[in-house]
Amino acid sequence: MNQIITLLSQKLGLPEETVKSGLATILRLLKEKTAGSDFEKLIALIPGAADLLASAPAASSDAGGLLGGILGAAGGLLGGQAADAAKALTAFQAAGVPVDKIAPLARGFFDQIQASGGTELTDKLMESIPALKAILGGKQA
Repeated sequence: MNQIITLLSQKLGLPEETVKSGLATILRLLKEKTAGSDFEKLIALIPGAADLLASAPAASSDAGGLLGGILGAAGGLLGGQAADAAKALTAFQAAGVPVDKIAPLARGFFDQIQASGGTELTDKLMESIPALKAILGGKQA
């Protein structure tokens, strides 16, 4: 996981702590929304992923400020996938990831999963989280 953090930090021009927080957000979202066995396969595939998830602070229910409130309200009105996407965007904002870096961070992480031999797993994870697909613009990682 440290190699992924360093790589994405350099590629995106973000501090490593911000990348860690962003990846922890992705892992929390995956844990929340995927079937247990798929999440366990991911944890086994990426050394250090379990440690990052365990050390990450819990998502704040107060996170996101004005943008988070707007996104949350819009998502609540639209329901389902829009609400999940709004919640995910708010969590990334709370993690300190700039809005324009969310998709590249997520894509970079899923690219690393695929590079580790997890192409089938990546497809399953993306299908189980429509909100993540929405953030990525509907494209596979």
